[in-house]
Amino acid sequence: MDLTVQRAQAVYIEMAMRVRDIILTDVYARVEPIPMLAHYTSVEAMGSILRSRQLWFSSIPDMAVVDTSEVVEGAQIVSDALAGLGPQIIRTIPYAQMNAQQVFEGIRAQLVSETYAISLCEHGSDERTDRLVMWRAYGHDGHGLCMVLRKSTLLGQTAAGRFPVHWSPIEYDSPERLEERVRLRLTQIEGAFQTLPTQLRSTIAPVLGEFIVSCMLSLVLGHKNEAYSDEREIRFIRTPLIQIAEPPPDAVYLEVGTAQKPRRIFALPLRNYPEFGINADIQALLDHVIIGPSHQQDQMYTRSRALLDSNGLAHVEIRRSTIPYRSTL
Repeated sequence: MDLTVQRAQAVYIEMAMRVRDIILTDVYARVEPIPMLAHYTSVEAMGSILRSRQLWFSSIPDMAVVDTSEVVEGAQIVSDALAGLGPQIIRTIPYAQMNAQQVFEGIRAQLVSETYAISLCEHGSDERTDRLVMWRAYGHDGHGLCMVLRKSTLLGQTAAGRFPVHWSPIEYDSPERLEERVRLRLTQIEGAFQTLPTQLRSTIAPVLGEFIVSCMLSLVLGHKNEAYSDEREIRFIRTPLIQIAEPPPDAVYLEVGTAQKPRRIFALPLRNYPEFGINADIQALLDHVIIGPSHQQDQMYTRSRALLDSNGLAHVEIRRSTIPYRSTL
């Protein structure tokens, strides 16, 4: 291999790592104040999680229509922002030469078809211990439960972005605010480009369009309409567009559901990941359980206690929602 090409590859990797660290720093600053994460679900679904020791990530087309539309919405906003801001901000190497716009347009369909997601809720980041809007949307109208999870097990900084799923704080943005995030990200990228040796820029230029786009994907996947800000979600993503490395052998894609309504999911094992410095074993992950504001709380408590005890989680506390029960919930 030509020495110039070898050096260009080394310089590119160093630059990419530097930008990745900047992006991760932004993410960690956003999630630092969040004490816990919450998964609102049914008693039956918790039983399935405890028995399988897996978290299931839904494919974007199988998610609620509103979530699918928001991925599409975010992609359009970012595309428009790239077209308008890219030539203004990226000047070290002419923006048009890198074909970033064409690359982005080329992967928009993949962004929907090859992305798997699960949304958890911020827990304890304000005065609320559980959220009525989440019981209504995901907690079976208050007749389900909330699994409260320790944030550090899935957001450990020691993983340095290498974990099989990508954490993406939801930003409830107007189009204007998302455009500003694109502006900031492009400014960070241009700052990194300015560190590239002048004599190597033309050698590296062909891959820089893909690099710019890869730095934008988390903005698309982390976008949600500002009308849903009460949900306070953290979205976890699995997509080969972000995680280039193959997932561990036991983290697999599966066909589930029925013949009439098939679903494709990504199953993440809840286990210790010493290679990433993350212990996502259910024993380490589950802090406590909240049963919803239902008139059947006593029955739900009994069922939940039996599930926890039979799966080696007798130490896990069950609490009752502090939200008063209403028959119209």
